[in-house]
Amino acid sequence: MMKKLNKFLFILVAICMVTSVHAQVDRTKAPAAGPAPKVQLGDYDSFTLKNGLKVLVVENHKIPHVSFSLNLNIDPIVEGDKAGFSSFAGSLMGTGTTTRTDAQLAEEIDFIGADINTSAGGVSAGGLSRYKENIIELMADVTLNPSFPKAEFDKIVKQTLSGLESSKNDPKSIASNLRSRILYGKNHPYGDVMTEATVKNITLGDCENYYATYFKPNVAILAIVGDITTKEAKKLVKKYFGKWEKADVPTFKYDMPAKMIGKRVVLANRDAATQSLVQIINTFELKKGDPDVIPSRVMNSMLGSGFSGLLFKNLREDKAYTYGAYSSISSDKLVANFRTTSNVKSVVTDSALVQMVVEIDRIRDTKLTQDHLNMTKAAMAGDFARALESPSTIASFAMAIERDNLPADYYATYLEKLDKVTLDDVQAMAKKYIDPNNAVYLVVGDKKYKERLAKLSSKGVVEEYDYKGDIVKVDPNAIPEGLTANAVVESYINAIGGREKLESIKDMSVKGEMKMGPMVISVDQAYKNNDKFSMSMVMNGQVMQAIKYNGTSAKIVAQGHESVANAEQLKGFKMQAHMFAELDLEELGFTTKIVGAEMIDGKKAYKLEVDGVDGTTKYDFYSAATGLKLKTVAQQNGMSVTMIYDKYTDVEGLRFPFSTITKMGPQEMPLTITSLEINKNIKDELFN
Repeated sequence: MMKKLNKFLFILVAICMVTSVHAQVDRTKAPAAGPAPKVQLGDYDSFTLKNGLKVLVVENHKIPHVSFSLNLNIDPIVEGDKAGFSSFAGSLMGTGTTTRTDAQLAEEIDFIGADINTSAGGVSAGGLSRYKENIIELMADVTLNPSFPKAEFDKIVKQTLSGLESSKNDPKSIASNLRSRILYGKNHPYGDVMTEATVKNITLGDCENYYATYFKPNVAILAIVGDITTKEAKKLVKKYFGKWEKADVPTFKYDMPAKMIGKRVVLANRDAATQSLVQIINTFELKKGDPDVIPSRVMNSMLGSGFSGLLFKNLREDKAYTYGAYSSISSDKLVANFRTTSNVKSVVTDSALVQMVVEIDRIRDTKLTQDHLNMTKAAMAGDFARALESPSTIASFAMAIERDNLPADYYATYLEKLDKVTLDDVQAMAKKYIDPNNAVYLVVGDKKYKERLAKLSSKGVVEEYDYKGDIVKVDPNAIPEGLTANAVVESYINAIGGREKLESIKDMSVKGEMKMGPMVISVDQAYKNNDKFSMSMVMNGQVMQAIKYNGTSAKIVAQGHESVANAEQLKGFKMQAHMFAELDLEELGFTTKIVGAEMIDGKKAYKLEVDGVDGTTKYDFYSAATGLKLKTVAQQNGMSVTMIYDKYTDVEGLRFPFSTITKMGPQEMPLTITSLEINKNIKDELFN
């Protein structure tokens, strides 16, 4: 019979309150805690079907809810040039079965207020316990009879490609791709990176084959938690999963990645980024259940867990480089890792990495304080106690014991093991698993600081990678000898009509339409004598934004509110009033330099760094073949903004881009010019 769950949370709280009681209490010291006991975790029942399906049951009759979680216990696989197909297969399983369409499945799930989720690693379901049989029947149908509809496959491909496009400029996604490639390589499952190319390689057959190969009961564990008895669970599981046929499932072995030798600095460039994501990474062998797991986590918490961590106190509180600095350490059946992480101001990218090393060396070379250790262990014990409030924790513990071959009392003795961690243990763990002299120093940020970062490298070089984690190959002939930024700009001026014609323009009006999702916005702009400017954006007859700048003052209308421009805004409008800033870059206070060459949609482009007097930096890309400007990357309100110029059209002997796409994060805003007129004697009143 199922044992009742013990009141372990009450016990934990009581333990934390045990202190030595004396007539005179020394209130200058924290009271000493009593010895940590072995936690009496709530028990669970288990049984195994003839087909090998292992079932764990945790009863909890306090609320009328039940959940089912089926997890595959399989080795990771290398997906290679089809990276992503297992994820696709998992998603497709929830889009219809051989007995129910996607719409029918959704309707039945909604009718009973349940939820079912599918993934490459299994299926989960939950809802009111009175519908327990309906829920497990639907879950079994999804698990055993997926139909893999082609239309849903095509939809997932389209959505994934859209998501990948938006992740190209996301520092976290870029850093993840770099880690995968650099730490593990292409022949390791952790080295897989999903890209547009791998997604386009995936077929529906790949998804069906993954399901047919790996979704087998003899490699699955089903955890059932909630308002259900073991007897009920056994009856329902046998009824709905008993006919699931077992089969051999492939297993894999992978070599441990080679130990990092020296300090290796790797960089993914983000033009004009105001922040850099910086990390220091080590990999090593540390499997789940290893005796080092708990003391290593104590060490990591003291180094980089929240406000009390050494990294936080240094990089945020002392140096003000960032809002936060953290570290993490993992245990894993294949490869474990340690890493520090922070988003810092670009100008201190190298300094932040240096300070991370300072704190790593501190925890490796010196003992920290006993108070810091006690506070850390108390926080970890509290986190453990809070987790025990949920019955699902018992199921997850049981699942981990089964999946990772942990000792049966691994979690029951957690507090004992935590309590025994000493300052000597903390220092030993730091020396054993963290080595800043043989590590990857990863940066996602503007490569203008590349030379400073090179000083951190053991070899004095910075390896540059793209957003996919592929090495950027530098063409030694990319920039012809003697080519200057001024020459590139002058080539652009000639390409759009020449300096004389451009300087003859006294006024210009531009009308266009911008799309933001389903919305269409009318955009009108006007310029005069390079010192007057107006702009309006109208949607459905409503003015979203308008600016009138007459050379000395400006009025702004935004969301129905009028305001007078302040001094800082006037500086921006004065610059914006110049129709062709390239004609007078030096006079306007800009400095330019050529910093490289890149391929943009198959076209070679020269990359110019343009620095303003206000400290801002942008990058302009000019076609090596035509001289035309292809792209600009800048920062706006802390966000990277990319503008792509296309469809250059002749207007009275001058060439203007009639298509401009503005990209801000995942959002794209295409602007199409519908009318462009020059020298039509625009009246001054328009700008008042």
